[in-house]
Amino acid sequence: MDLCSWCQRGALREASRKPASPRHWSRVNGWSWPLHTFQVVAWIILFILAFTNFCIFVPLLPPNWNLIMYGVTGGLFCFHFVVHLLGISIDPAETNVRLKKYLESIPTFDPSKHTRVIENQYCHLCEVVVSQKAKHCGACNKCVSDFDHHCKWLNNCVGGRNYRYFFCSLVSALASLLCLISILLYIFIQYSVNPEVLRTHPLYEGVSKDTWLLFLPFFPVKTKALVVLGIGVFVLLLSALSFLLPGYLFIFHLFLMFKKLSTYEYVTQNRYQNIPKVPAGRKELSFKISMPQVSGAPLLHHLRYPGLGQRPVSPCSWNFSQSFASVLAQFSDSVCVCVCVCVCTLCDAVQVYVCMCMWCV
Repeated sequence: MDLCSWCQRGALREASRKPASPRHWSRVNGWSWPLHTFQVVAWIILFILAFTNFCIFVPLLPPNWNLIMYGVTGGLFCFHFVVHLLGISIDPAETNVRLKKYLESIPTFDPSKHTRVIENQYCHLCEVVVSQKAKHCGACNKCVSDFDHHCKWLNNCVGGRNYRYFFCSLVSALASLLCLISILLYIFIQYSVNPEVLRTHPLYEGVSKDTWLLFLPFFPVKTKALVVLGIGVFVLLLSALSFLLPGYLFIFHLFLMFKKLSTYEYVTQNRYQNIPKVPAGRKELSFKISMPQVSGAPLLHHLRYPGLGQRPVSPCSWNFSQSFASVLAQFSDSVCVCVCVCVCTLCDAVQVYVCMCMWCV
């Protein structure tokens, strides 16, 4: 009974919190404030990997090979930099939204007038006619053409106008990381077999075997072998960890291309497929729940219509099969209302499901 009371108090306390203040202005692209933490982390990692690759590790390679790797890794890093910038800078919004030039503030959605933000291909927030595959992004507060998902690493929505640059950014990031990991593995293996192969640069003439040079060829800095190996281990681990997310996204988007689906369509289809169905021949037992009032509106209203800056919430059905309810009756002798929030992350698209259940005896 104490657990049930705690669940009830927790549910009411969460529902009574004031919703987040709506965003009155739309974000143009990934450079619009506020910048996301993931976006800043991505740029920091890119700088660390590029700096250590060109200033520490490639100069250790044998002659001719270092020139080849300067060209290969340099081309990959430059290509990734360009497509990453394009993915951030391009405005993926609908044509009618971009024609408004973001000079007007976005009104607050009124659920008492409309059940959905977009009805009959008309957005009640952007107040424009949109295409069939357009969706209104709550993070950017605008309708995006051919909406795929909102990418936190780009701090921008990915749609029809910038999807190709997003995908090219994934491919170039994977190729760059593979080259860097290969270089590091070669350096570690060669150091254990014959370290002199890594000391072929002319500036190593007259330098003791215990001394290594960093930042060749323009700003040589003398250091110990343990420092070079320590930096190599750190960059190798960082590269391997950085390879996991783009690798997963690359495979996932190849799967979506094969299925001819967008990320949004895939998530939506799975959401409806995971709704439990009542087996044939069994009747449903429905319960009427009196929802508590929160600030003049029922709790269900706050669950279904969050603030503009929040993700949409889809309350599930209130029906239980008769057999399932009878099983619960054997273990419960009181009324219990529990709220279970399950957060499922797919890429960087987060869907929140609120499941409320009740059983009585």
